[in-house]
Amino acid sequence: MNTPSRSIRTAVCWTAIVALLVATPIASNATADERKLHTFERKQLTDVYLSEGANAGDINGDGHRDVVYGPYWFEGPDFTKKHEIYPPKPQPRERYADNFFNWVYDFNGDGHNDVFVVGFPATPAFVYENPGKDGRGKHWKKHQVFDSVANESPHFTNLVGDERPELVCTFGGTFGFATIDWRRPLETWKWHRISEEKAPEQFGHGLGVGDVNGDGKLDILTAAGWFEQPAESPEDRPWAFHKAAFTNAYGGAEMYAYDVDGDGDNDVITSLAAHDFGLAWYEQQKSGDETKWKMHLIVGAQPAENRYGVVFSEPHSVALVDMDGDGLKDIVTGKTFYSHHKQSPMWDAGAVVYWFKLVRNKDETGAVYRPSGKPNVDWIPYKIDGEAGIGRQVSIADVNGDKLPDVVVGGMVGAHVLVQRAENVSEEKWKAAQPKPFDGASQPTLKRGPASNIDKSTGKVAGAIEGEEMTVVKASAGKASAQDMASFKQDRWSGGKQLFWIGAKPGDTLELEFEAADKGRYELHAAMTMAGDYAAVELALDGEKLTPPLDLYHYPDVVTTGAVVLAVRELDAGKHRLTVKIAGANLAAKKAYMFGLDYLVLSAAK
Repeated sequence: MNTPSRSIRTAVCWTAIVALLVATPIASNATADERKLHTFERKQLTDVYLSEGANAGDINGDGHRDVVYGPYWFEGPDFTKKHEIYPPKPQPRERYADNFFNWVYDFNGDGHNDVFVVGFPATPAFVYENPGKDGRGKHWKKHQVFDSVANESPHFTNLVGDERPELVCTFGGTFGFATIDWRRPLETWKWHRISEEKAPEQFGHGLGVGDVNGDGKLDILTAAGWFEQPAESPEDRPWAFHKAAFTNAYGGAEMYAYDVDGDGDNDVITSLAAHDFGLAWYEQQKSGDETKWKMHLIVGAQPAENRYGVVFSEPHSVALVDMDGDGLKDIVTGKTFYSHHKQSPMWDAGAVVYWFKLVRNKDETGAVYRPSGKPNVDWIPYKIDGEAGIGRQVSIADVNGDKLPDVVVGGMVGAHVLVQRAENVSEEKWKAAQPKPFDGASQPTLKRGPASNIDKSTGKVAGAIEGEEMTVVKASAGKASAQDMASFKQDRWSGGKQLFWIGAKPGDTLELEFEAADKGRYELHAAMTMAGDYAAVELALDGEKLTPPLDLYHYPDVVTTGAVVLAVRELDAGKHRLTVKIAGANLAAKKAYMFGLDYLVLSAAK
């Protein structure tokens, strides 16, 4: 049901314009005027799922920006009064909305801003014509302007330099853009195919606009490379395609070309996997006529992959904007809560929104420099909110006219405006509030061992006690059975199988029995399986603890731990019990708490 609009003082973040050394904030040289406390006030407009996106613009001409979310527009600056654009219908959270993106623009030049809506991928796009003051109590006239908008990150922006926007998307399995005949803007827009490169027919992730090569013309970016805008007549000729891997998975969200490190050429900013993990920037490196792209991970699948321990999944939308007025563009993104329902890792984690402050290293003169072998930038994460999420579209707008960028979002948890406030603070308060480097102490650890030495003739590790052949004495919960691993091509399993335990929860145990042929002092080696839904486990031998929690999380591939040394123990000849206890899971893992044992090897200890 709808809930009243509410204002909640939420997450606090701090910034300062200071000298930095190796991307470590140093506040001693900053003045009080330069240290600012940034807070964000969350205004919930509705908790009903109506759209995957929201945006802002002046709908009623009163000089205040209003918010558009699905079938409603909410009057600014308070957003307590809403009006219908078209008949409202709550969308099914276990499926997807019929409205994904909203943009506010005066298409017919009558002085009243209209609303452009892109729906579920590969469905038509519509302009809802603003009826003006006299017709505002009625539903708006709907104009279908494009037959099918594909890709999950379309852009409505000025692409070809004519001072009016175009729609960048994919259509009919091709990359390109749609232009508007401004004499008849509410009639069908014209498609311009830019290349023979094939695009996904419906979905597809990762699409952007930016000047990649510095020629002053905007190019189109994709997860697999970029299309170079030609010098003349971009609507009428193919665009050259330059291959580049701007993802380590399948692609993310909106992409941008921006000079991150200040070296004079534009780099690429993108999320890596819209429904999984990853935010990165790709450094453009030139050697003669050759261009290479070096990935620098900002947020990964594990806390240790971010300097400050930040991890969240489903970064399905990314915005690039100067959030704090320091002249450098920052990243705004977060969790598209429930974007793939329960299929995504960390699907039930908080619906967070972050902004990442771009900071470049400077020497004592203020000049940008690069430490030897390291990128010269840091992205400092500040949590804006923990409940709003971002949907498929995160919009930035100054909704109250205070010249500070605010964040407008809509999605499965409803629509929210996150209003930014800024005030000067003391040096002591600023220092106390800075994000702290991640020390990793709270996470289970596991260093992968060397690859298993699998004999080509037998397909097994010599002397291995195969996991799938061990006797299952007892499982406190779930089921343990043999699993064929032939379909997982990123690694090899001894015998091609493993012992697979599923259905367990933290605290549950699995007891396995194996036999030592002779009495002696043994070094115990094991190979286990690692994947995005595997647990952290503790191992014990005959009731004696062998290991601290071992983190079996790995993303995105299913692999083995390799041959890991567990312990050295004196063993009698005969039967022994290996106990596996579910200790928990990595913060980034899907909480399925799976466990897989490839094999155990007993080798004579030196």
